[in-house]
Amino acid sequence: MPKSAPRPAMAPVHYPAYHPRPVGHPAPSTTSPVIYVLLITVPAIVAVAALRPR
Repeated sequence: MPKSAPRPAMAPVHYPAYHPRPVGHPAPSTTSPVIYVLLITVPAIVAVAALRPR
C-alpha cells in the first residue's frame, strides 16, 4: 500500500528585493535602424524605376 505524500509546510516565502536595472541609453555613434531601411529600399526603388518597360 503506497504511503501518502507528505504535506508541504505553510511557511511564508521570502523573495529577494526587486531592483530594476537602470536604462542604458545607446551610444550616439550607433547607426539608426532607419539608415538600414533606407540602404535596402532606395536601391530597390532605383532598380524598379530603371527596369521599368518603356
